[in-house]
Amino acid sequence: MRIVRIVVLTVAMAAWACTPVPPFKAYAYPSWGFAVSFRGAPTVTDTPAAPDGSTAHTLLVESSLAGRDDLVNVIDGSSSAKSEDQALADAPATLAGSVGGTLGPITYAATGETIGREFVLNRQGRPPARVRIFVANKHLYELIAQSSLGTDDPETANFLTSFRLLGS
Repeated sequence: MRIVRIVVLTVAMAAWACTPVPPFKAYAYPSWGFAVSFRGAPTVTDTPAAPDGSTAHTLLVESSLAGRDDLVNVIDGSSSAKSEDQALADAPATLAGSVGGTLGPITYAATGETIGREFVLNRQGRPPARVRIFVANKHLYELIAQSSLGTDDPETANFLTSFRLLGS
């Protein structure tokens, strides 16, 4: 009986291991000026600006699959008085403060010809997340990739590098 259990468990584990991983699929959001790829179908939350102007119009696109949370948060900055350089400089600390996190070293990142920033965001009780931020066409783009396998998970890099700005 013990041998039968071992054989059944071995077959079940082999079948699970052979389950194909869904391929990355590109999703485009032309009205927000970007495209990005996810392994699982993303959920989209479009939040209008507050009538009194206290919050900006935002778009949140996120996917969670196999211990990985990938998201793009876009903030419409068309009513902001900040320059794109100032918005890019302020964004890491603003993001960390809004989620009660701390920042790792900030480096440069690029998508096409647009220069942005990349850093690790640490939050208590959660795996660290890799974050890339870009500012273009009066929009602030925050890409956040959190994996139970850590910030060096190849899936994180695949998600982050799949992001691209669309022509104006």
